[in-house]
Amino acid sequence: MTTGTLGLDPAVLEQLQAGLDAHRRGDLTAAEKLYRAVLAAAPETLDASNLLARLLVQVGRAGEAAPLLRHAIDRAPSEAGLWLSYTECLLAAGQLVLAREAAETARRLAPNDPDILYLWAEAQRVAGAWEMAAGGYRQLLARRSDHAGAWLQLGDCLRRLGDAPGALDAARRAVQLAPQAPECHNNLGGLLAAQGDHATALMHFDQALQLRPNYPMAMVNKAGSLRETGQAEAALALARQAVQLTQGHPDAWLAQAQALHVLGDLPAAVAAYREALSRRPQDAEGQWNYALAALAQGDFASGWLAYRWRWRKDEPPLPQRSWPWPEWQSDALPERLLPGRLLLWGEQGLGDRLLFLQYLPDLLARGNGSVTLETDARLIPLLRRSFPQLDFVAEMPQPDPALMAARFDAHLPLGDLPRQAPPGHSFLKADMSRAAELAARYRDGSADRLIGLSWRSANPALGAAKSLSPETLAPLAALKKHRFVCLQYGATEAEHEVLTALFGARYIRDPAIDAQNDLDGLAAQIAGLDLVLSVSNVTAHLAGALGLPVWLLAPTGKSRFFYLMGAGEDTPWYPQMRIFRHNAAEDWSGLLEIVANRLESLEKPGSR
Repeated sequence: MTTGTLGLDPAVLEQLQAGLDAHRRGDLTAAEKLYRAVLAAAPETLDASNLLARLLVQVGRAGEAAPLLRHAIDRAPSEAGLWLSYTECLLAAGQLVLAREAAETARRLAPNDPDILYLWAEAQRVAGAWEMAAGGYRQLLARRSDHAGAWLQLGDCLRRLGDAPGALDAARRAVQLAPQAPECHNNLGGLLAAQGDHATALMHFDQALQLRPNYPMAMVNKAGSLRETGQAEAALALARQAVQLTQGHPDAWLAQAQALHVLGDLPAAVAAYREALSRRPQDAEGQWNYALAALAQGDFASGWLAYRWRWRKDEPPLPQRSWPWPEWQSDALPERLLPGRLLLWGEQGLGDRLLFLQYLPDLLARGNGSVTLETDARLIPLLRRSFPQLDFVAEMPQPDPALMAARFDAHLPLGDLPRQAPPGHSFLKADMSRAAELAARYRDGSADRLIGLSWRSANPALGAAKSLSPETLAPLAALKKHRFVCLQYGATEAEHEVLTALFGARYIRDPAIDAQNDLDGLAAQIAGLDLVLSVSNVTAHLAGALGLPVWLLAPTGKSRFFYLMGAGEDTPWYPQMRIFRHNAAEDWSGLLEIVANRLESLEKPGSR
């Protein structure tokens, strides 16, 4: 106790000690009564004010605690302990600017006090000043290397700063120092999950829940790893338990929404996302996931509005470009005319760009302004034929200096073009003379139906779940009146060997077409075929954008992107596309049997 207790009546001092004892054993109701009794008898007792304030913060009543501490500080402004408590109170109340000022005062008064050093770093961390916070934790750890809490929070700061190895090392040190602390296991599990090591992450989440069975954030994190490892039903059950325990914490609602989303229950997922966002509307990750679910459900107005949050995510789809011109607010008026010179720039993958380009004809119809499109160089030959009125600039890691020196009135990212349902019409134009030449060469005088095959996605995060092995295409081998043309970009010799063994001379690989880099050639190749059979990748988007028949083998779970919608064989994005949906409980071979039967039933080339 401080010198503020000197001279107290012994009976009052005894009450203060009794309150402190009750506080330590967790009897907060008795402790509060005793502290208030002390203050009623001796209103200027600093320890009673401090202890009562800390209790009030502990039970979520920081608003009541602040006046007590402010009064105590006015009487003893050099008491570092009071500034420490005041910092805790302000942090609990969400007053981050004042909290950082109070923490600075406390550190100035007691620069070597471990508790004050820790709370100073905490104030920086909560305010998002990750570098300063990490420096504070390191300063504390230089004095007390066994401070598990400092290692725990240093790991969080390093994660935010992009130092994944350093974050993991700090989290492991925290677990070593405090193996019985569930927070340490939960934090380490979260870092491991972020690196894709869900198996080890689940071990630490389970340890955290063994130490604290009703630990909501460990439940939420475990639900995430369960979902990522194909255990969405178990993830949903755990997320629902977390919602009940926390009386609706936004993280728990978000975990429930994501599990429902993966399970394909879009109406329930959308409702759960809305619950999460009603509690935390500024959550960029929540808004992004809600956008994908709403779009897949066909709620384009809400979906595109939420889609704009993609730039605020911790890891946006692509870094936003810093252009020297204002962004064009294209949605201010539906009929708003084009600015004089507009720079339209590509974002995300090739498939996403082909989706968004559907809206380009409507944009160009808004007036006589000139439009320049900066995009992947592989798309430019095809787009130049399709949109001869546009100027094109090849995208580079850093913007072209000549482009930066040009004069534009405004810019617009490609993903901000949509504001309504997709137009659903073809917009790409292939080189039809080249297409005819390729078709004639592939048929070689036969009347066989030409079927293009693409079985793999190169998406680094979702590609594996969208892809299938060439062996899975075996049911198609029975279709003797079909020839199968390889459209797969990056196909390996081993894959070619498997398909040659399946189809014999009816399997065609064309070394003259570089499907990876010559997208104009790939488009001509597609245009010369009767049908494309593909997984969800660039090939499927190209066929759809060309307005040609494409049968798509749709994945389950999170890899089923919004343009595939929630159910049915059709999508409003590509009217000529037919969707065959993979059942998560079965392998791909059963779906390929269905496809083979449908192909066999086609009456003539070009039938759907």
